[in-house]
Amino acid sequence: MTRNHRALATATLIFLLLIGVGGCWSAQELNNRAFVNTVLIDRTEDGQVELTLGIPLPNRMIPGEAGGTGQPEGDPFSFITRRAENLSQALNLIQIDVPRNVTFGQTRVVVVGRREAEHGLDEVVEFVFRQPSFRLSASLFVTPGEVKEITKAPMVFERILSDILRKYVNNHYVLDTTVKDYKLALYQGGDILIPLLSFGELPDIAKENPKTTRWMGSGGAAIFSGGKMAKIELTPLEHRTALWISSQLKNTTLTLPSPTDEKEISFYIEGIKTSINPKVQGDQVSFKVDSSAKAYIEASLSRIDLKDPQVLRELEKLLSKDVEEQFIHVLDKTRKARSDAFLMSQYLDWSHPKIWHSMQDQWKNYYAKELPIEVDVKIKLNRTGGVFRSVVHETNR
Repeated sequence: MTRNHRALATATLIFLLLIGVGGCWSAQELNNRAFVNTVLIDRTEDGQVELTLGIPLPNRMIPGEAGGTGQPEGDPFSFITRRAENLSQALNLIQIDVPRNVTFGQTRVVVVGRREAEHGLDEVVEFVFRQPSFRLSASLFVTPGEVKEITKAPMVFERILSDILRKYVNNHYVLDTTVKDYKLALYQGGDILIPLLSFGELPDIAKENPKTTRWMGSGGAAIFSGGKMAKIELTPLEHRTALWISSQLKNTTLTLPSPTDEKEISFYIEGIKTSINPKVQGDQVSFKVDSSAKAYIEASLSRIDLKDPQVLRELEKLLSKDVEEQFIHVLDKTRKARSDAFLMSQYLDWSHPKIWHSMQDQWKNYYAKELPIEVDVKIKLNRTGGVFRSVVHETNR
Protein backbone atom coordinates (compact mmCIF):
# COMPACT_ATOMS: atom_id res chain seq x y z
CA MET A 1 0.00 0.00 0.00
CA THR A 2 1.41 3.36 -1.08
CA ARG A 3 1.56 6.49 1.08
CA ASN A 4 -1.35 8.02 -0.84
CA HIS A 5 -3.49 4.89 -0.32
CA ARG A 6 -2.74 4.92 3.40
CA ALA A 7 -3.65 8.59 3.65
CA LEU A 8 -6.93 7.99 1.79
CA ALA A 9 -7.81 5.03 4.03
CA THR A 10 -7.05 7.07 7.16
CA ALA A 11 -9.14 10.00 5.97
CA THR A 12 -12.06 7.67 5.14
CA LEU A 13 -11.89 6.05 8.58
CA ILE A 14 -11.84 9.44 10.33
CA PHE A 15 -14.81 10.60 8.24
CA LEU A 16 -16.83 7.52 9.18
CA LEU A 17 -16.03 7.98 12.86
CA LEU A 18 -17.11 11.61 12.72
CA ILE A 19 -20.42 10.60 11.14
CA GLY A 20 -21.06 8.15 13.99
CA VAL A 21 -20.72 10.86 16.67
CA GLY A 22 -22.26 13.71 14.73
CA GLY A 23 -25.53 13.70 16.65
CA CYS A 24 -28.87 14.24 14.89
CA TRP A 25 -29.24 13.20 11.28
CA SER A 26 -31.85 15.85 10.60
CA ALA A 27 -31.71 19.62 10.72
CA GLN A 28 -35.00 19.58 12.64
CA GLU A 29 -34.59 19.66 16.41
CA LEU A 30 -36.46 17.15 18.59
CA ASN A 31 -37.96 20.02 20.59
CA ASN A 32 -39.68 21.19 17.41
CA ARG A 33 -41.44 17.89 16.77
CA ALA A 34 -44.76 16.47 17.93
CA PHE A 35 -44.41 12.68 17.94
CA VAL A 36 -47.71 10.98 17.14
CA ASN A 37 -48.06 7.54 18.75
CA THR A 38 -51.79 6.91 18.09
CA VAL A 39 -53.84 7.67 14.97
CA LEU A 40 -57.66 7.55 15.16
CA ILE A 41 -59.66 7.66 11.90
CA ASP A 42 -63.42 7.75 11.42
CA ARG A 43 -66.06 8.95 8.99
CA THR A 44 -68.88 11.33 9.89
CA GLU A 45 -72.51 10.95 8.87
CA ASP A 46 -72.11 13.56 6.13
CA GLY A 47 -69.16 11.69 4.58
CA GLN A 48 -66.28 13.76 5.97
CA VAL A 49 -63.11 12.16 7.31
CA GLU A 50 -62.33 12.68 10.99
CA LEU A 51 -58.66 12.45 11.95
CA THR A 52 -57.52 12.37 15.58
CA LEU A 53 -53.86 12.31 16.58
CA GLY A 54 -52.68 11.17 20.03
CA ILE A 55 -49.56 13.12 20.95
CA PRO A 56 -47.55 12.77 24.22
CA LEU A 57 -46.87 15.98 26.12
CA PRO A 58 -43.20 15.99 27.21
CA ASN A 59 -43.72 18.79 29.74
CA ARG A 60 -46.16 16.56 31.66
CA MET A 61 -44.24 13.29 31.44
CA ILE A 62 -41.07 14.12 33.35
CA PRO A 63 -41.36 14.81 37.12
CA GLY A 64 -40.18 18.27 38.05
CA GLU A 65 -40.66 19.76 34.59
CA ALA A 66 -43.99 21.39 35.45
CA GLY A 67 -42.57 23.88 37.94
CA GLY A 68 -42.39 21.54 40.94
CA THR A 69 -40.57 18.51 42.22
CA GLY A 70 -43.45 16.04 42.21
CA GLN A 71 -45.47 14.34 39.51
CA PRO A 72 -46.75 16.77 36.82
CA GLU A 73 -50.48 17.43 36.90
CA GLY A 74 -52.78 16.60 33.99
CA ASP A 75 -52.78 13.86 31.37
CA PRO A 76 -49.38 13.16 29.76
CA PHE A 77 -50.92 13.16 26.27
CA SER A 78 -53.40 15.05 24.17
CA PHE A 79 -55.85 14.19 21.37
CA ILE A 80 -56.30 16.67 18.53
CA THR A 81 -59.20 16.19 16.10
CA ARG A 82 -60.04 17.82 12.78
CA ARG A 83 -62.55 17.02 10.04
CA ALA A 84 -62.08 17.50 6.30
CA GLU A 85 -62.83 16.01 2.89
CA ASN A 86 -59.77 13.73 3.08
CA LEU A 87 -57.01 12.74 5.49
CA SER A 88 -54.39 15.05 3.97
CA GLN A 89 -56.60 18.11 4.50
CA ALA A 90 -57.42 17.02 8.06
CA LEU A 91 -53.71 16.58 8.83
CA ASN A 92 -52.99 20.05 7.46
CA LEU A 93 -55.68 21.55 9.71
CA ILE A 94 -54.11 19.83 12.73
CA GLN A 95 -50.61 21.01 11.78
CA ILE A 96 -51.81 24.62 11.62
CA ASP A 97 -52.90 24.48 15.27
CA VAL A 98 -49.92 22.54 16.64
CA PRO A 99 -46.81 24.60 17.50
CA ARG A 100 -44.53 21.66 16.66
CA ASN A 101 -44.05 19.74 13.42
CA VAL A 102 -46.19 16.59 13.39
CA THR A 103 -44.19 13.41 12.72
CA PHE A 104 -45.31 9.77 12.51
CA GLY A 105 -41.97 8.13 13.26
CA GLN A 106 -43.22 6.75 16.59
CA THR A 107 -46.77 5.85 15.55
CA ARG A 108 -47.51 2.37 16.85
CA VAL A 109 -51.29 2.09 16.68
CA VAL A 110 -53.98 2.97 14.11
CA VAL A 111 -57.58 2.70 15.34
CA VAL A 112 -60.47 2.91 12.87
CA GLY A 113 -64.13 3.52 13.69
CA ARG A 114 -66.88 1.20 12.44
CA ARG A 115 -68.29 3.67 9.90
CA GLU A 116 -64.87 4.14 8.29
CA ALA A 117 -64.17 0.38 8.41
CA GLU A 118 -67.44 -0.40 6.64
CA HIS A 119 -66.60 2.27 4.05
CA GLY A 120 -63.21 0.63 3.45
CA LEU A 121 -59.63 1.24 4.53
CA ASP A 122 -58.12 1.90 1.08
CA GLU A 123 -57.83 5.65 1.75
CA VAL A 124 -56.31 4.97 5.16
CA VAL A 125 -53.61 2.70 3.77
CA GLU A 126 -52.92 5.10 0.87
CA PHE A 127 -52.42 7.95 3.35
CA VAL A 128 -50.15 5.89 5.60
CA PHE A 129 -47.96 4.60 2.78
CA ARG A 130 -47.39 8.18 1.58
CA GLN A 131 -45.88 9.15 4.94
CA PRO A 132 -42.14 8.31 4.71
CA SER A 133 -41.65 8.04 8.47
CA PHE A 134 -44.80 5.99 9.20
CA ARG A 135 -44.16 2.54 10.68
CA LEU A 136 -45.73 -0.18 8.54
CA SER A 137 -45.57 -2.38 11.67
CA ALA A 138 -48.19 -0.19 13.36
CA SER A 139 -51.05 -2.33 14.69
CA LEU A 140 -54.60 -1.97 13.36
CA PHE A 141 -57.71 -1.96 15.57
CA VAL A 142 -61.41 -1.36 14.94
CA THR A 143 -63.93 0.10 17.38
CA PRO A 144 -67.55 -1.09 17.54
CA GLY A 145 -68.87 2.48 17.26
CA GLU A 146 -67.32 5.93 16.92
CA VAL A 147 -63.56 5.83 17.21
CA LYS A 148 -63.40 8.84 19.61
CA GLU A 149 -65.04 6.65 22.25
CA ILE A 150 -61.56 5.26 22.88
CA THR A 151 -60.39 8.65 24.17
CA LYS A 152 -62.71 8.23 27.17
CA ALA A 153 -60.99 5.01 28.29
CA PRO A 154 -59.27 5.54 31.66
CA MET A 155 -55.50 5.06 31.83
CA VAL A 156 -55.28 2.69 34.79
CA PHE A 157 -52.35 0.34 34.12
CA GLU A 158 -50.48 2.48 31.56
CA ARG A 159 -50.13 6.23 31.05
CA ILE A 160 -50.39 6.19 27.24
CA LEU A 161 -53.25 4.67 25.20
CA SER A 162 -50.92 3.13 22.61
CA ASP A 163 -49.05 1.26 25.36
CA ILE A 164 -52.25 -0.52 26.41
CA LEU A 165 -53.12 -1.53 22.85
CA ARG A 166 -49.59 -2.73 22.13
CA LYS A 167 -49.65 -4.85 25.29
CA TYR A 168 -52.78 -6.57 23.92
CA VAL A 169 -50.75 -7.50 20.83
CA ASN A 170 -47.48 -8.38 22.57
CA ASN A 171 -49.25 -10.62 25.09
CA HIS A 172 -51.14 -12.37 22.26
CA TYR A 173 -54.56 -11.33 23.52
CA VAL A 174 -55.53 -10.01 20.09
CA LEU A 175 -54.50 -10.65 16.51
CA ASP A 176 -51.35 -8.86 15.41
CA THR A 177 -52.66 -7.25 12.21
CA THR A 178 -50.40 -4.47 10.95
CA VAL A 179 -50.75 -1.83 8.28
CA LYS A 180 -48.38 -3.87 6.13
CA ASP A 181 -50.53 -7.00 6.59
CA TYR A 182 -53.60 -5.13 5.37
CA LYS A 183 -51.75 -3.72 2.36
CA LEU A 184 -50.57 -7.21 1.36
CA ALA A 185 -54.10 -8.57 1.84
CA LEU A 186 -55.41 -5.97 -0.61
CA TYR A 187 -53.38 -7.60 -3.38
CA GLN A 188 -55.25 -10.87 -2.74
CA GLY A 189 -58.73 -9.37 -2.49
CA GLY A 190 -58.75 -7.35 0.74
CA ASP A 191 -59.76 -10.18 3.10
CA ILE A 192 -58.32 -10.13 6.61
CA LEU A 193 -59.15 -10.12 10.33
CA ILE A 194 -58.61 -7.02 12.48
CA PRO A 195 -59.05 -7.06 16.29
CA LEU A 196 -62.19 -5.39 17.56
CA LEU A 197 -62.08 -3.40 20.80
CA SER A 198 -64.88 -3.39 23.37
CA PHE A 199 -66.12 -0.64 25.68
CA GLY A 200 -68.41 -0.81 28.66
CA GLU A 201 -69.40 0.42 32.06
CA LEU A 202 -67.64 -1.29 34.97
CA PRO A 203 -68.48 0.67 38.13
CA ASP A 204 -67.11 -2.06 40.38
CA ILE A 205 -63.54 -1.46 39.25
CA ALA A 206 -61.60 0.88 41.52
CA LYS A 207 -60.09 3.88 39.79
CA GLU A 208 -58.45 7.10 40.80
CA ASN A 209 -61.61 8.93 39.81
CA PRO A 210 -64.65 7.08 41.25
CA LYS A 211 -66.97 8.97 38.89
CA THR A 212 -65.30 7.37 35.88
CA THR A 213 -66.89 4.04 35.04
CA ARG A 214 -65.72 3.61 31.45
CA TRP A 215 -63.57 0.62 30.57
CA MET A 216 -61.85 -0.66 27.45
CA GLY A 217 -60.89 -4.23 26.64
CA SER A 218 -60.14 -6.60 23.81
CA GLY A 219 -63.28 -7.90 22.13
CA GLY A 220 -63.78 -10.08 19.10
CA ALA A 221 -62.50 -9.51 15.59
CA ALA A 222 -63.82 -7.66 12.55
CA ILE A 223 -63.98 -9.69 9.33
CA PHE A 224 -62.95 -7.74 6.24
CA SER A 225 -64.11 -8.80 2.79
CA GLY A 226 -62.97 -6.92 -0.29
CA GLY A 227 -61.32 -4.27 1.88
CA LYS A 228 -64.51 -3.49 3.82
CA MET A 229 -65.76 -4.59 7.23
CA ALA A 230 -68.44 -7.26 6.92
CA LYS A 231 -71.60 -7.42 9.01
CA ILE A 232 -70.47 -10.76 10.47
CA GLU A 233 -68.02 -10.54 13.37
CA LEU A 234 -66.07 -12.98 15.52
CA THR A 235 -66.95 -13.13 19.21
CA PRO A 236 -64.15 -13.00 21.82
CA LEU A 237 -64.16 -16.82 22.05
CA GLU A 238 -64.04 -17.13 18.25
CA HIS A 239 -61.30 -14.50 18.20
CA ARG A 240 -59.20 -16.74 20.43
CA THR A 241 -59.74 -19.61 17.98
CA ALA A 242 -58.69 -17.30 15.14
CA LEU A 243 -55.47 -16.59 17.07
CA TRP A 244 -54.95 -20.36 17.30
CA ILE A 245 -55.50 -20.90 13.57
CA SER A 246 -53.16 -17.99 12.76
CA SER A 247 -50.37 -19.42 14.96
CA GLN A 248 -50.48 -16.31 17.15
CA LEU A 249 -51.78 -18.01 20.30
CA LYS A 250 -49.12 -19.08 22.79
CA ASN A 251 -51.32 -20.58 25.52
CA THR A 252 -54.94 -20.71 26.60
CA THR A 253 -57.35 -22.51 28.91
CA LEU A 254 -60.19 -24.81 27.84
CA THR A 255 -62.95 -26.16 30.07
CA LEU A 256 -64.86 -29.32 29.12
CA PRO A 257 -67.43 -31.51 30.88
CA SER A 258 -66.06 -34.77 32.22
CA PRO A 259 -67.07 -37.85 30.19
CA THR A 260 -68.00 -39.65 33.43
CA ASP A 261 -70.11 -37.21 35.46
CA GLU A 262 -70.33 -34.01 33.33
CA LYS A 263 -68.37 -32.06 35.96
CA GLU A 264 -65.99 -29.38 34.73
CA ILE A 265 -62.34 -30.09 33.93
CA SER A 266 -60.08 -27.19 32.97
CA PHE A 267 -57.03 -27.72 30.75
CA TYR A 268 -54.08 -25.40 30.28
CA ILE A 269 -52.94 -25.52 26.63
CA GLU A 270 -49.41 -24.60 25.56
CA GLY A 271 -46.86 -25.39 22.85
CA ILE A 272 -49.43 -24.57 20.15
CA LYS A 273 -48.34 -25.10 16.55
CA THR A 274 -50.60 -24.69 13.52
CA SER A 275 -49.94 -25.02 9.80
CA ILE A 276 -52.14 -24.35 6.76
CA ASN A 277 -51.26 -26.41 3.71
CA PRO A 278 -52.86 -26.48 0.23
CA LYS A 279 -53.39 -29.82 -1.51
CA VAL A 280 -53.72 -30.04 -5.30
CA GLN A 281 -54.88 -33.19 -7.06
CA GLY A 282 -55.48 -32.55 -10.73
CA ASP A 283 -57.84 -29.57 -10.93
CA GLN A 284 -59.10 -30.09 -7.38
CA VAL A 285 -57.77 -27.72 -4.71
CA SER A 286 -58.29 -28.37 -1.01
CA PHE A 287 -56.68 -27.29 2.24
CA LYS A 288 -55.64 -29.04 5.41
CA VAL A 289 -55.23 -27.25 8.74
CA ASP A 290 -53.00 -29.18 11.13
CA SER A 291 -52.53 -28.16 14.74
CA SER A 292 -50.78 -29.71 17.72
CA ALA A 293 -50.46 -28.68 21.35
CA LYS A 294 -49.61 -29.90 24.84
CA ALA A 295 -51.98 -29.75 27.78
CA TYR A 296 -52.13 -30.34 31.49
CA ILE A 297 -55.05 -30.34 33.88
CA GLU A 298 -55.38 -27.05 35.70
CA ALA A 299 -58.48 -27.86 37.77
CA SER A 300 -61.00 -30.70 38.05
CA LEU A 301 -64.37 -30.95 39.77
CA SER A 302 -64.95 -34.44 38.44
CA ARG A 303 -64.55 -37.81 40.14
CA ILE A 304 -62.80 -39.11 37.01
CA ASP A 305 -59.69 -41.23 37.67
CA LEU A 306 -56.81 -39.47 35.97
CA LYS A 307 -54.46 -42.31 36.88
CA ASP A 308 -56.03 -44.53 34.24
CA PRO A 309 -54.16 -44.27 30.87
CA GLN A 310 -57.36 -45.10 29.00
CA VAL A 311 -59.08 -42.14 30.65
CA LEU A 312 -56.24 -39.85 29.61
CA ARG A 313 -56.49 -40.99 25.99
CA GLU A 314 -60.22 -40.35 26.07
CA LEU A 315 -59.67 -36.84 27.41
CA GLU A 316 -57.12 -36.18 24.65
CA LYS A 317 -59.70 -37.18 22.04
CA LEU A 318 -62.34 -34.95 23.62
CA LEU A 319 -59.96 -31.99 23.72
CA SER A 320 -58.84 -32.47 20.12
CA LYS A 321 -62.41 -32.88 18.88
CA ASP A 322 -63.58 -29.77 20.73
CA VAL A 323 -60.83 -27.62 19.18
CA GLU A 324 -61.49 -29.10 15.73
CA GLU A 325 -65.14 -28.09 16.00
CA GLN A 326 -64.10 -24.56 17.03
CA PHE A 327 -61.76 -24.36 14.02
CA ILE A 328 -64.48 -25.46 11.63
CA HIS A 329 -67.00 -23.04 13.16
CA VAL A 330 -64.68 -20.03 12.74
CA LEU A 331 -63.70 -21.04 9.21
CA ASP A 332 -67.36 -21.46 8.28
CA LYS A 333 -68.08 -17.99 9.66
CA THR A 334 -65.42 -16.41 7.44
CA ARG A 335 -66.79 -18.33 4.47
CA LYS A 336 -70.27 -17.04 5.21
CA ALA A 337 -68.81 -13.51 5.19
CA ARG A 338 -67.12 -14.30 1.84
CA SER A 339 -63.75 -13.49 3.36
CA ASP A 340 -60.58 -15.52 2.95
CA ALA A 341 -59.56 -14.06 6.29
CA PHE A 342 -56.78 -16.60 6.94
CA LEU A 343 -55.21 -15.81 3.56
CA MET A 344 -55.34 -19.32 2.15
CA SER A 345 -55.01 -17.79 -1.31
CA GLN A 346 -51.50 -16.67 -0.38
CA TYR A 347 -50.51 -20.21 0.63
CA LEU A 348 -51.82 -21.44 -2.73
CA ASP A 349 -50.02 -18.65 -4.59
CA TRP A 350 -46.72 -19.46 -2.87
CA SER A 351 -46.83 -23.22 -3.46
CA HIS A 352 -48.83 -23.48 -6.74
CA PRO A 353 -48.69 -20.10 -8.53
CA LYS A 354 -50.04 -21.45 -11.83
CA ILE A 355 -53.07 -23.00 -10.13
CA TRP A 356 -53.70 -19.80 -8.21
CA HIS A 357 -53.62 -17.59 -11.31
CA SER A 358 -55.96 -19.93 -13.14
CA MET A 359 -58.63 -19.65 -10.44
CA GLN A 360 -57.90 -16.19 -9.04
CA ASP A 361 -61.03 -14.62 -10.51
CA GLN A 362 -63.29 -17.33 -9.07
CA TRP A 363 -61.53 -17.66 -5.72
CA LYS A 364 -64.10 -15.73 -3.69
CA ASN A 365 -66.97 -17.99 -4.68
CA TYR A 366 -64.82 -21.12 -4.51
CA TYR A 367 -63.62 -20.35 -0.99
CA ALA A 368 -67.11 -19.44 0.23
CA LYS A 369 -69.00 -22.40 -1.20
CA GLU A 370 -66.81 -25.21 -2.54
CA LEU A 371 -63.31 -25.30 -1.06
CA PRO A 372 -62.78 -28.54 0.94
CA ILE A 373 -61.03 -27.76 4.24
CA GLU A 374 -59.86 -30.60 6.48
CA VAL A 375 -59.01 -29.89 10.11
CA ASP A 376 -56.82 -32.17 12.19
CA VAL A 377 -55.99 -31.26 15.80
CA LYS A 378 -53.82 -33.38 18.08
CA ILE A 379 -53.49 -32.40 21.74
CA LYS A 380 -51.23 -34.41 24.02
CA LEU A 381 -52.16 -34.50 27.71
CA ASN A 382 -48.78 -34.50 29.41
CA ARG A 383 -49.59 -33.80 33.06
CA THR A 384 -52.52 -34.21 35.41
CA GLY A 385 -51.32 -31.81 38.09
CA GLY A 386 -50.25 -32.75 41.60
CA VAL A 387 -53.12 -35.21 42.20
CA PHE A 388 -55.00 -37.82 40.19
CA ARG A 389 -58.45 -37.20 41.67
CA SER A 390 -60.39 -34.05 42.38
CA VAL A 391 -59.23 -32.41 45.60
CA VAL A 392 -62.83 -31.34 46.29
CA HIS A 393 -64.13 -34.89 46.29
CA GLU A 394 -61.13 -36.25 48.19
CA THR A 395 -61.67 -33.80 51.06
CA ASN A 396 -65.45 -34.42 51.16
CA ARG A 397 -65.15 -38.17 51.70
